[in-house]
Amino acid sequence: MLLSLCATVAADVPHNYYTALDGKKKEALKTAAHEVIRPHTVVTYNSLFPTQFPKTDVYPELYNGQKRWWEMYSDNVYYVSRGWSGMNREHSFPKSWWGGDNNEAYTDLFHLYPSESDANMAKSNYPLGEVEDATFDNGVTRVGYAVSGQGGGAGKVFEPADEYKGDFARTYFYMATRYESQVAGWSSDMLSGDAYPAFTGWALEMLLKWHRQDPVSQKEIDRNNAVYKIQRNRNPFIDYPYLAEFIWGEMSGQVLDFDQLLCSADELFQLGGSNGYLG
Repeated sequence: MLLSLCATVAADVPHNYYTALDGKKKEALKTAAHEVIRPHTVVTYNSLFPTQFPKTDVYPELYNGQKRWWEMYSDNVYYVSRGWSGMNREHSFPKSWWGGDNNEAYTDLFHLYPSESDANMAKSNYPLGEVEDATFDNGVTRVGYAVSGQGGGAGKVFEPADEYKGDFARTYFYMATRYESQVAGWSSDMLSGDAYPAFTGWALEMLLKWHRQDPVSQKEIDRNNAVYKIQRNRNPFIDYPYLAEFIWGEMSGQVLDFDQLLCSADELFQLGGSNGYLG
């Protein structure tokens, strides 16, 4: 197979940052990714809105001549110049699942986002899911009872807007990888109680579906680069979306040749993918 044909490159990734992933598969590949992204600079919780979020979560275009926060939980307009009144620092991977006592996870920007406060309160610490019967719906955040087969027994689930479902899926992949040495002890209807696969069957199926249906956006790319400047680590599932396929999905039975992560969807299909997402 002529892997040299694969030409799509994550341009902003530091040279040789991910080379340790080469030659691994499945759980060993996930562990290798964990070791790459594990070291990171820890910021303080109180620095998020005044210092960090202005670098990571502001729309690139002005609105009415002003900068506004880019939050994924509502369509409300919040101007940066007015501070963060009405907004929260949201742990998208709920801190109650891991006790909130891990300083590194507590302020890890890869799962911390600014959030409209009412939506944050409504979503609580519910697992992600697809809502069949909504009890809260502001047009972006939906909370309610899950469609059959989802939720893992939870009373309610939180469903983000379609345009952000991939963002949340890749956030969850990051958390299960970055905190691999701890995730087995965390408790959620989405988690399986082990380091690999880390997610229960229904949750992993749904996350992979969201990851495939909502590809990496420029917002995620820009945010990944901004967080890297602050924390000095990256979300590999934004840099190389097909990594999730080699760890959990369609390609998980194959040893990774790192060049494969540089492929386009059509090229990866030629190398072994089998469905519409990969081809």
